[in-house]
Amino acid sequence: MSVTQFPPLLSENDCQKYKVPLKWRDRCAAYFALYQTCLIRQSANSSVNCKHDKHSWEECENLDLIRRKQELKEAKDKRREELASASSS
Repeated sequence: MSVTQFPPLLSENDCQKYKVPLKWRDRCAAYFALYQTCLIRQSANSSVNCKHDKHSWEECENLDLIRRKQELKEAKDKRREELASASSS
């Protein structure tokens, strides 16, 4: 499965329920919760494989990083345009 969209955001209660650390409470917290749940199942049953869940979470994090970089670039470009138009006035 390829992550192309972000999952719905987890509520604060869900983040606490799945023990999502603060640093991972982002757009990909749902994937993190699935991965953590899988790891718990894996510790009880060694035949469970969590590679897919981990990959989905990491792919989502990468997609989010790309999104944040794009937003930063757009904000910088907008600010640069504002400064250029202000200095030419």
